[in-house]
Amino acid sequence: MTPNSADRRTFLSGVAGTLAAVSVAGCLGGDDEPTEPEPVVDAAESLEGDTDPAAWQDVDEIVFDGYVGGWVGVEPPAIDRVENPTLVLVAGREYEITWENMDGVHHNIAFWDADQDVVEEYSTDGNETIGKVETLEFQATTTMENYLCEYQQAGQIGAVRVIDG
Repeated sequence: MTPNSADRRTFLSGVAGTLAAVSVAGCLGGDDEPTEPEPVVDAAESLEGDTDPAAWQDVDEIVFDGYVGGWVGVEPPAIDRVENPTLVLVAGREYEITWENMDGVHHNIAFWDADQDVVEEYSTDGNETIGKVETLEFQATTTMENYLCEYQQAGQIGAVRVIDG
């Protein structure tokens, strides 16, 4: 055996050991671990709002910013900077929901039931003007399942949880 062949074997065994270590590390998770979903809209900070009924006890006004990627909560504090937050409403209570167009794309807001029908005609006409605001007055009903933009249904949709007063 020549000195060069011994050096070559040492080198190759070192490379093989390194490759094995990298392979094992890859199997242990490394960069392939599942990550928590993140908001689509840059203005949002979270996908989880406060759904504790106590946080919604005195709420009668809800405010959103409207983007193609999702509704971003402004008020009440339970939904501040939350993308498509779950709304916790009291059955029979009167509310106002106000939203501002933030991206110049046509949006509206509507409440749908489980059959994807508008509840009690609770929907706005919509607009595509940056800065334009729309307000919808409504009474919470147990048939409300979702609120959404009927033009961007895949991205701008959130759940409605109606509780007894």
